[in-house]
Amino acid sequence: MSVSIDDQRRAALRARRRLAPQQGRMASRRACQRIARLPVFRRARRIGLYWPMRHEADPRLLLPYFNRRQQAFLPRVAGERLEFIAVDGPHFRRRRSPLGILEPTAGSARPVAALDLLIMPLSAFDAAARRIGMGGGFYDRSLAGQRASGFRGPWLLGLAFEVQRVDHIATREWDVPLDAVASEAAIYRRATCPPSLR
Repeated sequence: MSVSIDDQRRAALRARRRLAPQQGRMASRRACQRIARLPVFRRARRIGLYWPMRHEADPRLLLPYFNRRQQAFLPRVAGERLEFIAVDGPHFRRRRSPLGILEPTAGSARPVAALDLLIMPLSAFDAAARRIGMGGGFYDRSLAGQRASGFRGPWLLGLAFEVQRVDHIATREWDVPLDAVASEAAIYRRATCPPSLR
């Protein structure tokens, strides 16, 4: 009997909530250390992060690995899609979005296609780097347009805890594929991910 996407999402989120805060911080740190060693991270100049909600893996721990050429961007909800605002570290003017996520209020917005690397939250993933999002569809809608145009756009990297990994995720036609997922245990790459970018 196959498990539904909703059941997989609920089970993975339950497992994530069971992690103690100290476990989550340590796992986030290890995952960010793995990301920092990737050639695609070292070459990227414009890097999209996210402000973590409670229990999410924290990409802000990647900031100490940024070099002088690299700029962090955070998403802001704009209608049904996301736009990305440049920020300088963790101190910036912010507000809570209708989704309950902290987002920047000041700064010029850029489309997702302007990024070199986009680190995305997720609720569950599998070893083939397939992702189940939180259910709102904002990342999929934001990425669908630029993928339809034939423009490659940013390298897409999910960030999660190992307890969120499930056996297999059935993709749906609107799901935008990730290039890889990082956890504290490993980097899980999509089979068609170009070796030069790994």
